[in-house]
Amino acid sequence: MSRTGIMKKTAAFLIAVLLLMTSVMATGCSGKTDGSSSEAPGNAAGTVVSETDTELTIVDQAGREVTVTRDPGSIALCYRVVIRFLINLGVGDRITGIGKSEPFLEEVQPSLKDCTDVGKGVADIEALAELKPDLFIHKASDIETLEAVQKIGIPAIGIEVETPEDMVNALGLLGKVCGAEEKAQELIDYYQGSIERSRKLAESIRDEDRVTAIVMGSSIGKVADGSMLQGRMLETAGAVNCAADLRATELWPAAGAEQIFNWDPDYIFITGSEGSVYTADDIYNDPAWSELKAVRNKHVLVIPSEKDSWEFPGVISALGIEYMMTVMYPDLLSENELVKNVESFYELAYGRAYSRKELGY
Repeated sequence: MSRTGIMKKTAAFLIAVLLLMTSVMATGCSGKTDGSSSEAPGNAAGTVVSETDTELTIVDQAGREVTVTRDPGSIALCYRVVIRFLINLGVGDRITGIGKSEPFLEEVQPSLKDCTDVGKGVADIEALAELKPDLFIHKASDIETLEAVQKIGIPAIGIEVETPEDMVNALGLLGKVCGAEEKAQELIDYYQGSIERSRKLAESIRDEDRVTAIVMGSSIGKVADGSMLQGRMLETAGAVNCAADLRATELWPAAGAEQIFNWDPDYIFITGSEGSVYTADDIYNDPAWSELKAVRNKHVLVIPSEKDSWEFPGVISALGIEYMMTVMYPDLLSENELVKNVESFYELAYGRAYSRKELGY
């Protein structure tokens, strides 16, 4: 056979394969004719695999299929992030086991003070076995703990909250499991609406007018890279995150003071974490930092509020973005607008508005 003939046959074969693939893809996109989902179980967090009047089998954010009791009456956790999510969903009174809480959360949900200690960060399996809650919620990355709790007969679901997309998925998943889907959707709508407004405002900033900034963690020199929630918050607020391309295997990678001096950011935001071992005054009073633009211009700031951290994973991080924007670009978002937005958030998420004095911002 001539070379031309071989090429023609090869081309015909490739076309046939492409047509077959197109046909298969079209069938997959159109769904099954019996009305059931064509989506394979396990490929999307919150997917309901099966359900009865009393139980749901769902896919959690660790990609695990878990069967849970519908509308669980008692919930335990040792991953503190979960507390805010459940309070915001209106089911905080179902929490019976925790590791560590916060004064503000105990103020809005007094029953937290009477909860059983089930481990701070690391689950106390014996305490959980004795408490026997209907549901255990933990971070999705700790598969070992999730499986250990599952083995003692307690349904355990994992959530992931490190990006805005993750948080929306976590809200939807927890709303579905806890029978609070309507409230979850309200919170999702608020969060996504706030993020979109901030993005649109940031789009109006000219490249030459964008400020540079970093968010430092609980230790000096540790920063939020581009993969972290706090780094994404900076970018959404219109700043150039100096640490965006810094990559590490741990959260809050250590950039070091020398690298920060080289970046010389316009703004330095400091996490309001209770675990912080330094303050803004420590930066201002250290001669080694005196030549940085952020220090000279008094642009080293702790992310508020004193009572309820606005950079904590959850819907509340939308306020952290708005605060950053108000500080960096006051012409785009005024303090008065920020105050109104803070009041709206707390009415939705906690059932009442709080004054600036009460929250400390």
